[in-house]
Amino acid sequence: MYITMFSVVSKELYKKVLRRKCLIMMIRNFLPVGQGAFYCERFKSKDSEEYINIIYDCGSSTDKSLVEQQIKDNFERKETIHALFISHLDDDHVNGIPFLLKYCKVKKIFFPIVTEMNAKYLLLYNLIKNRGNDSFVASFLRNPYNALSEVGIENTPGLYQVRENVQDSNEEVDLYRIDAIPVYSGADIFSRIFEDEYKMSEMYKKWVYIPYNFRRKDRVAQLQKELNILFGKNMNNEDLIEIWKKGGIEREKIRIAYTKVKGSFNTNSMTLYSGPEELIVQQYLYNKKSCKHICKYSCNEKVAGCLYTGDYDASGRIKWRELFNAYFKYWNNIGCVQVPHHGSRKNYNTELSKLDAYFVMSAGRYNRYHHPHSVVVKDLLFNGHYPYIVTENKLSEVKIVVDI
Repeated sequence: MYITMFSVVSKELYKKVLRRKCLIMMIRNFLPVGQGAFYCERFKSKDSEEYINIIYDCGSSTDKSLVEQQIKDNFERKETIHALFISHLDDDHVNGIPFLLKYCKVKKIFFPIVTEMNAKYLLLYNLIKNRGNDSFVASFLRNPYNALSEVGIENTPGLYQVRENVQDSNEEVDLYRIDAIPVYSGADIFSRIFEDEYKMSEMYKKWVYIPYNFRRKDRVAQLQKELNILFGKNMNNEDLIEIWKKGGIEREKIRIAYTKVKGSFNTNSMTLYSGPEELIVQQYLYNKKSCKHICKYSCNEKVAGCLYTGDYDASGRIKWRELFNAYFKYWNNIGCVQVPHHGSRKNYNTELSKLDAYFVMSAGRYNRYHHPHSVVVKDLLFNGHYPYIVTENKLSEVKIVVDI
């Protein structure tokens, strides 16, 4: 068994739960990294000494060192991470990945496919945000394999591009035509994650992982419109990166165009459902200070599925319907929700509060965006939910136990 700070804190918890009738347990952690996202699921069975590790996002704009410390606290050096899911290519969700790759052994990375044009828009957005400095995001956008090679790791993870949906299978959307394996949105990719260890217990096969890649066409259209206005001509086929490199007033026009796009400029957002295929499993919050009877009592149990939303924009009827339709089959299985975009009111939909679920959001204590927004917090409270706000304070960490 791996003995880390995580397992020192949770070793007693694993023992307690595994004494029960369940054969497998999972601890779902929302880790305290401030204005960012770092969530992990760790499975442990009675007949195995190792953990199965799944991660969704790994970054922070508050302080990247917070992410690195959480990696060291939660994983043994060279411990296997079976799958890493990237919701979108923005620093506050991915800037901890290079350290994760060097510290652990990441087997597979799942990320949203991005069109070549959108990749260029994202690359330019990243250059503007970082004042022209290069970053892991920029390198990944140019070529994911080169980005991983630059990190300096021995074993390169397998790369899996999640397409937008099954109708897009004939669309030319490959990211610079790299040979990453395509995966369809809405498909259960459990067997993709564990294809090397598929002699697993039948109990594991009750669990599913469903990614869904949503393209934000409105953001790109708005950017193109603003660029056309500022330059006085159609800029859709112009090489904006070359124009940016020249500097001067034209660089300033590009910067202004990006600032006029409402919200953060994410061309794609990949959500993830992690949970049972059927209503057979429960989850419950674990608080070491208050939950003394973990083996005897069910404390506000919910169904065991979790919907990770990243920075998905769920506002408005159309975008809400797209999210609901993507996970319609599993909607009644969702008992935990990562509230979109750090609790921003611009990405929130009051339909979320109709779920009987735990609601968790990650936000820096002193972030300049005022996340989470009071409107979001009030809506959850008025609908009978207690919102869990995970900050950089270690005591804000949320730990949820699932018996399988």
